[in-house]
Amino acid sequence: MILEPRPVVPLPGTWTFWADMIADIGGRPPGVGGPPWPGAPLGNVDVSAFACTSRLSNFGHGQATVVLPCGIDSERLRRFWSWRLWAFYDGLPVWCGVPTGITDENGAAWANITLTELPGYLTKRQLAENYGNWVNIEQTELAKELAGPVNDVGIWIDTDPGPGIVRDRSYEYLESTSRGQLLINLAGVLDGPEFRSEYRMGATGRPECVLKIAYPRVGSGGAGLGVSVPGGAVGYRATWDSDQLRTRTYAVGDLPENAAVDPDGRQPPRPVARVDRPQPDLPRLDAVDDWPGTILESTLAERARTMATTHSAPTLALTASPPESFPPVTGYAVGDDVTVRAVTPLLPGGIEVTGRLIQIDINAQEGTATWTVATPSPPPIPRESLTRRLDRLDTTLQGVFHRGRMQEEVIPND
Repeated sequence: MILEPRPVVPLPGTWTFWADMIADIGGRPPGVGGPPWPGAPLGNVDVSAFACTSRLSNFGHGQATVVLPCGIDSERLRRFWSWRLWAFYDGLPVWCGVPTGITDENGAAWANITLTELPGYLTKRQLAENYGNWVNIEQTELAKELAGPVNDVGIWIDTDPGPGIVRDRSYEYLESTSRGQLLINLAGVLDGPEFRSEYRMGATGRPECVLKIAYPRVGSGGAGLGVSVPGGAVGYRATWDSDQLRTRTYAVGDLPENAAVDPDGRQPPRPVARVDRPQPDLPRLDAVDDWPGTILESTLAERARTMATTHSAPTLALTASPPESFPPVTGYAVGDDVTVRAVTPLLPGGIEVTGRLIQIDINAQEGTATWTVATPSPPPIPRESLTRRLDRLDTTLQGVFHRGRMQEEVIPND
């Protein structure tokens, strides 16, 4: 049973929340193209705290604290992946997530809900087809094919190929962890397409989510965003990190499932691409990147060049937290340019960096929108904590993956 919509409990500022079913999977009305017709509305939702994260060429997440009863039947609340929570600021949709978990603590009259941003549905979809070799395919079309299942949860796809970059790819049955990871990998190569989630009000008066895929970039270079330290930022952090710094990059690929074996029963050598970027004031610094499922040498070479270029210098990650109302969170999104100016004891001469917004963390309760700014482009891979590495047993996995013979190909410097 679905309860009637109830009044919304306002948060600081002008936040409101509304929910609907994730989609009517049964099909579209006759003559209507695009994603399935929107699901049945559930109505307004009482939310007392809300925070969300949006990420460039990746998938965001969020958390909401609902006041019980919140306007949605308790059974529906616990029916994960069946409904969507829309967050509005000043009457415009800013973010949409699907519930992935809920916590009921001490019988309180509230519950915490964890959310995955709607396009994160791709992490729940496997590549259940064998695409074989795709040769000279425009890359945003590749990305659109990988992202196609988002139509099943009511998301529109909008592509902008720009000048058009063609690539070779080979995707095998159940490759990688999900279609979402394959899309992230495609976006992570040099001159790769970018993607982000965008939100708008549709012609029917219902909010809509659009997965924007574009080259050379999504987002605006003239958004006019900026913060100064000291000044307009209520929080600031600059982190230089050399964990991935390297002058020699090895990219380890994979073998196709039908790879022939020699008379001794051994598989052929595993492909390895090597890129050297020596620097006069540094010793040789090696780094190995594993690419399970990558069997085409051209693709492996792309990945090696990308990682060698991205990590030829220490990564600089900047975070700054302007108030959510300056500028309003409805006026920008990940992918936009932002300028950070800072004068600190570590930087007495000051620093002025114009980079890309690769992540936005909004906290409605605190009234802040934290910007994570990356420079150069493509953005560096965030540093991975020691705890996470131990949890994933990286060392063991790498040892298993590298075991056996490998064939190295040295990629000339561009």
